[in-house]
Amino acid sequence: MLFITKKSIDKLAEPHKESDMLVCYSTPQSFSAYTSRAILLLNNDRIIMLFLNLFSTKVVQKVEFEVADLQEQKYHSGLLSSVIWSFNINGQHWRFSIMRKILPLGSMQRNFLNFLQENILN
Repeated sequence: MLFITKKSIDKLAEPHKESDMLVCYSTPQSFSAYTSRAILLLNNDRIIMLFLNLFSTKVVQKVEFEVADLQEQKYHSGLLSSVIWSFNINGQHWRFSIMRKILPLGSMQRNFLNFLQENILN
């Protein structure tokens, strides 16, 4: 996929998504990551990481954890355009760069980040 669209992200996330989950597109930045593109799905109970192929057209790996197991969370919003969210879970370090706004995704990114700040971060 040359362009990221809400329809394509929804299509990839739909088989893995629960009804109350928020979705965002992100760039993994850790050795634990399987690929360099990911979709994050999040609710009060669970986080699901869907790692995408090079062209963001196919889910190649799914990783799922309970939110209660997240440890040492860090949230850095140093740059105006992106946020870095990192955490440890089950001995693995995860780090994601999340763009605040991707025009074709509408409010998807902003809604995810607001939920993350209000409900998940310690």
